[in-house]
Amino acid sequence: MPKRTFITQEEAKLPGHKPMKDRLTLLFCANASGDLKIKPLLVYHSENPRAFKKHKVDKEQLSVMWRSNSKAWVTRVLFVDWVNLAFGPAVKQYLLDNDLLLKALLLMDNAPAHPKGLELDSLEEFSFISIMFLPPNITPLLQPMDQQVIANFKKLYTKELFRRCFEVTDCTTITLREFWKDHFDIVTCLKMITTAWNGISQRNLNCAWRSLCGTK
Repeated sequence: MPKRTFITQEEAKLPGHKPMKDRLTLLFCANASGDLKIKPLLVYHSENPRAFKKHKVDKEQLSVMWRSNSKAWVTRVLFVDWVNLAFGPAVKQYLLDNDLLLKALLLMDNAPAHPKGLELDSLEEFSFISIMFLPPNITPLLQPMDQQVIANFKKLYTKELFRRCFEVTDCTTITLREFWKDHFDIVTCLKMITTAWNGISQRNLNCAWRSLCGTK
């Protein structure tokens, strides 16, 4: 939740305030045409949150690939897992469905979770996928996902969060503190993530690649 919003500013004034420390990491991926969005990788600090049991959540049916570790970070192991279980199958099916040459390029930045030699960890059936890294310290203007995509996702997510907050608290005595405690959990968060990611349009994704690909 952005720290400069009214919600977090008011929360900071509440008696016994403790900053929200719940964190997760999301990894997004889409093609240059904007007509293929890969299932995002989500890394949380708990493999089986209590909210999952309460809402009877089947992790295999989530709109994200659910993984966990104590720091909620994307590691090499988790990234390779995502390549083999989400990225590879989705790209292969897309190429086959569109009668395209079985050849793909995965373009990545130099994040610690994206070390060299990832091709060696990929399954044999996805050997048609090549991996290329953007140069270190490259300007965000040339990184497709930094071109409005992530920013737009955050805006859409925040919009959903405000909508949920107003829906719960409007015409009630429910405080913001009670909203966070009793009316917001990781399951609610996942629904908002799904809505926000679905809200990223093909045009938005296509435009994000223009600076790098030089297309108009």
